[in-house]
Amino acid sequence: MNRRPLPLAALLLAAASVTAPAGPARAEDARALLSESEERHRTRSQEYEGGLVVTSKDGRERRKSWKSYRVGYAGDSRMLIRFTAPPEVKGVGYLSLPRPGKNPDQWLYLPSMKRERRIAAQDRSASFVGTDFNYEDLEELDHEKYDVRLLDGESVAGQPCHVVEARPRSGAGKSLYERKVLFLRKDILYLVRMDLFRAGEKEPGKRLLLEEVSLVDGRHVAKRMAMQDLAKGSTTVIRLEKLAFDRPQPEGRHTLQNLVREAGD
Repeated sequence: MNRRPLPLAALLLAAASVTAPAGPARAEDARALLSESEERHRTRSQEYEGGLVVTSKDGRERRKSWKSYRVGYAGDSRMLIRFTAPPEVKGVGYLSLPRPGKNPDQWLYLPSMKRERRIAAQDRSASFVGTDFNYEDLEELDHEKYDVRLLDGESVAGQPCHVVEARPRSGAGKSLYERKVLFLRKDILYLVRMDLFRAGEKEPGKRLLLEEVSLVDGRHVAKRMAMQDLAKGSTTVIRLEKLAFDRPQPEGRHTLQNLVREAGD
């Protein structure tokens, strides 16, 4: 699938302060912005070590850490996550493999069971290892699976943003959310916030904040990600450390065989 930047994207950026027309043109503008954003930030691979804190509504904290390895990007990405601490989750692994135009295949390895299990469609709403992320939240956004339109701009943390509403397309895999609202910084076209609405919700049930955006290996990246469950009042914060982009990944790393084998390393 051709994901080269659309020619009118540069014109859109130059005219960012001009009010966009209503109707189909706004949908075209939204698609152009998302395509340009993807082209700017696409990488061949990403790896990092993550420190994770889950804070409940009453202030109790649980801490975990993991290592993450991703190859590809958005709709063609493969991801492996391996928990490294505390002892009760050490060795737990997660693998995501793409299926073009559909939801990815997702697998969880539990050392206590010594086997992997596939995440069924009905389990996509389940908490990922006790965090405020569910299994759909772990997927990188593939905008081509959504119908999109441009909304009025807003600011996030003082930064002017394009605001895009994304609704899942029929036939592109079932989503837990009726719609997602994306906030892209106008200066770098980087996603800094995503509001998540389940069916019937007038206010977002969850909100993802991507913060502390800085350059690593010449790439913009948020070093802090916070998933807020606005209904439960809990938050999961991930801090990305030892980030690296475009490093070659070992052959066979993102396979079911390795999901089990590497757990014993």
